Amino acid sequence: MKHSNKTSPDTSIAGAVAIIPMLLGTAPFGVIFGAFAVEMGLGHQGGQSMSLFVFAGSAQFVGASLYGQGVSLLVVAITTFFINLRHTLYGASLGPKLLSVSPRQRLLMAFFLTDETFSIVSRFRIVRPRYYWGAALSMYINWQVWTFVGLISGSYIREVISVNLAFVMVPAFLAIITSHVNSVSSTFCALSAMGISVLLFELPHQLGLMVAGVTAIVLTLLFEKLTSSRSSATNKAKQ
Repeated sequence: MKHSNKTSPDTSIAGAVAIIPMLLGTAPFGVIFGAFAVEMGLGHQGGQSMSLFVFAGSAQFVGASLYGQGVSLLVVAITTFFINLRHTLYGASLGPKLLSVSPRQRLLMAFFLTDETFSIVSRFRIVRPRYYWGAALSMYINWQVWTFVGLISGSYIREVISVNLAFVMVPAFLAIITSHVNSVSSTFCALSAMGISVLLFELPHQLGLMVAGVTAIVLTLLFEKLTSSRSSATNKAKQ
C-alpha cells in the first residue's frame, strides 16, 4: 500500500471503515489483556480503567505485569511512559499533515493515536480531522469492548488465545510496516531500525525500540541528503 498524495476523505465513516481490518486484528489482544489484568490483581475496575486512560496495548501489558509483581505505581507509570515514547515519532510525522487543527485538539488526538490508527491515516498527504477521529475512536471503542470481554472471560480464554496469538502478532505488525515501505529511503529506514533494535534488544523497558527509531530517522535523513547530492552532481555532469 503506497502513500497517497491526496487528501483523506472528510467523513468519520470513511475513517471507521478503513480501520475495520485493524479492529479485527486487535480483538484477541484486548481479550488477553482483560484476562491478564485480572490475573495480575488489577481486578475488573482496574483493568478497564487502564484501557480507558492508558489505551496502549504493550504499555498496558507491561504495566499490569509490574503491578502484579508488587512494583510501585510510580515505577509502573515511568515504565509505561518510556514504552509509549515511540508515539512522539508518530506525532512528528503526522503533525504536518493535520491542517487547521488547534493545539488543544492535537493534544487530544495524541492520546488516541495508536500504531493501527497511524498506519491508516499516515497514507495521506493531508489528514482531515473527521477521518482521523472516525478511525481513532473506532479503535478506542473496539479496545474497550474486547478488554471487557477478557475481564469477564477468565484465564481459560486467555490461554486458548495465547497459543495462537504468537502466529498472528508478527504478520500483523509486518503488514503495518510493509504498507509504508514503498521507496528506497523507507526501505533503508525500516532495515536500519530493525538492525539497531536487534542490537539494543537487551536494554530495559524496551528503550532499544525508541533509540532504534530515532537513530534510523537520523540515518535516513543523512541517506536522503547523500543520495540527493549524488543525483544533483550526476545531472550537472551530464549537462
